[in-house]
Amino acid sequence: MHPVQPTHGVRYEFELVRDEGDAAEYRVTVRVDARVSTVTAKVRAEGVTHDAAEGDPLDAAHSAQLIALGKTIARRGVDEPWPRRINRWRSPGVR
Repeated sequence: MHPVQPTHGVRYEFELVRDEGDAAEYRVTVRVDARVSTVTAKVRAEGVTHDAAEGDPLDAAHSAQLIALGKTIARRGVDEPWPRRINRWRSPGVR
């Protein structure tokens, strides 16, 4: 089991806040070394958006990776529920 706070790489934790049928709102915690950022992301088939980070701001690479992970979440089947919780860890430099 990996520690909650990574010593290298980045960890993304998506927690479902609201299921809106064709869209979902997630609270996303991004952990990098000793930094923690939290954003609210809106995920839908057409794309992913997120607000400004609370805590340490997200750099462009982590923002892009968060959007890519959100697009993967959006590929669920039409009648499938939105996942309630998703944890992903990425090695340094992995997109």
